[in-house]
Amino acid sequence: MELELVGLNLEGLLSRAAQAGIRVRMARRVDERTMRVRIDAAQYGAMEALCARCGWAMREVRAGSFLRLSRWLRAHWTRAAAIVLFVALTAVSSQLLWAVRVENAGRDAAEIRRFVREEGLLPGRPIRTISTAALREALMLRLPDLAYASVNWAGSTLVIDCQEALTGEQVLAEGDGLDLVASQPGIVTRLWVLSGTPAVEIGQAVRAGQVLIRGEERGEQGSMHAVKAQGEVTARVWARGDAKVSRYVERTVETGAVRRRVTLCSPWHVREVRGAEPFESQDASVELQPVVGLFLPVWREIETLAETTVFRERRSDADAASLAQGAAQQLAKLKCPSGVEILDKWVDYSMIDDEFVYATVVLEYEWGIAVRADDAP
Repeated sequence: MELELVGLNLEGLLSRAAQAGIRVRMARRVDERTMRVRIDAAQYGAMEALCARCGWAMREVRAGSFLRLSRWLRAHWTRAAAIVLFVALTAVSSQLLWAVRVENAGRDAAEIRRFVREEGLLPGRPIRTISTAALREALMLRLPDLAYASVNWAGSTLVIDCQEALTGEQVLAEGDGLDLVASQPGIVTRLWVLSGTPAVEIGQAVRAGQVLIRGEERGEQGSMHAVKAQGEVTARVWARGDAKVSRYVERTVETGAVRRRVTLCSPWHVREVRGAEPFESQDASVELQPVVGLFLPVWREIETLAETTVFRERRSDADAASLAQGAAQQLAKLKCPSGVEILDKWVDYSMIDDEFVYATVVLEYEWGIAVRADDAP
């Protein structure tokens, strides 16, 4: 905090303050009888007693933020207690269930409300004791006619959103279009069947076009009837990229030999003044020069031919392999869906001949591979 001291021999006051253990962090004279100092708030009382004992006047100029806060809390302790209580209640209430909202339930609304009561989803229950995934699975088992169900949080409100299966989605005529098949090869990591019979297991490798969920179900009498297979199958799939990079680098260098071809040009006529035979390998540049002294649109075109030669240098195998890997990885990424997380990567190199280094990059990621049989590639 900052204090203003008024009196004579203020340097003596600072000396006595130091002897009394009062630490003065800053001292600045305002005029001959006034000085401003900065001390810790805890030493305010000691400085006040010293000034009163020795006859110096002391006035507080600016208090520190902590001191101002403590003074405000002492003056408004009831308001501070209310604020602390409000914050504590808000923190506690945000961890509790306050409401359950059911959306798009249709004729199953009453059964879902009964499910909510049986699961003990009542206001005041701690959120940490509620598993949305377990509630969703239990709801799908209880109401197999639902085409879709989700259980999510919206603040302290539990939202149950579901969709009743439309008539005709379950029982249909026979045909290949009822099955769900694999759109690409992979290893199954997640299998969720809404209708139909699973034809694969988690951890099983499948090929493109293989049936994942068969469009049939067993009835009460043991007979099989056709249904429209519905569900999701997630698998670890791969994207491959192949690239090759030359083990040699070509550089073009000028030899120093130069030839110039000069042509006189106008809008009506072009005449070659000086000819020049082209080199086998060359760089060419053209310069246009106006003909000085003539008030006609006539100019000279000077073409400079510089002979070049090509040097072929061998790059290191490490550089060639690195370039080939980068190109192959970029090609593999282009084959991956946007935004997927790459789980693993394999790189393979080969040098079949002395000219190129070949690289193959395989990226692994998870993706939903179940598609309708009629839509399979």
